[in-house]
Amino acid sequence: SAESVLPRFVELEAKYGSLTKGVLRVRGPATKQPLFRTMRDGFGSLVGALEQAIEGKASVVRGTVDALERTAAGWRARCRGSWIEASHAVLACRAYEAGALLNGRLAELLQGIPYNASMTLALGYKSAGFKHPLNGFGFLCPKLERRRMVACTWVGTKFAHRVPDDMVLLRCFLGGGSMGDSDEVIVAAVREELRAIMGVTEEPAFSRIFRWPRSMAQYEVGHGERIAGIEALLKPLDGLLLAGNAYYGIGVPDCVRMGKQAAERVAAQYD
Repeated sequence: SAESVLPRFVELEAKYGSLTKGVLRVRGPATKQPLFRTMRDGFGSLVGALEQAIEGKASVVRGTVDALERTAAGWRARCRGSWIEASHAVLACRAYEAGALLNGRLAELLQGIPYNASMTLALGYKSAGFKHPLNGFGFLCPKLERRRMVACTWVGTKFAHRVPDDMVLLRCFLGGGSMGDSDEVIVAAVREELRAIMGVTEEPAFSRIFRWPRSMAQYEVGHGERIAGIEALLKPLDGLLLAGNAYYGIGVPDCVRMGKQAAERVAAQYD
């Protein structure tokens, strides 16, 4: 559902008759800001900073919540065999995990949001023997020509601080269809694709594979109607809120925005 994932693009296309015309009409003046941004020490540092900010003000309990119940005072969650009482419960997890803690039509709608698996393969090479010029950020593989690889990022040109000068790092993105294959099979298949696309025949100095099953929410046609139904069912459930990438945007900024909105709604009841 383009209206749910990229509403601004839909708006530009409707107003100007084409996405290209719309982007050209509304683009601002040139800026020296980088095209891509990330956390210098990885996104784990964002969570670490959050933990540090609430130290002494809140308790962090690590474990799996296997039950959620409504109480007279709000909600309670069972984690590692013990119940945690609270006035509010913010389910900032995958939609199907939130649905597993609830019941009825609300649970059905949440668990009906489909998810795809995702994989990344990082291949590191010595820059001294790497022949292909890294004069860009990488490439995308068109769906009609796609084999295993969906995209490849040339990490050093995108985020220079992440790669030493004497190394080249290629981060290859794969779909969920390769989840069950061994590391050896995946590395061999991707190296063959890189040979065909970039002419890379060098032996990698190292490889690392990361798998995320059922991690990427899919905004299918009708997503907006599904979310409207979820919101309607949430209204009478005082103190229960949702946040995450399955509802109003799939990017990190979207998740941050939803988290802030949930926190503000909770805080507003104590003003």
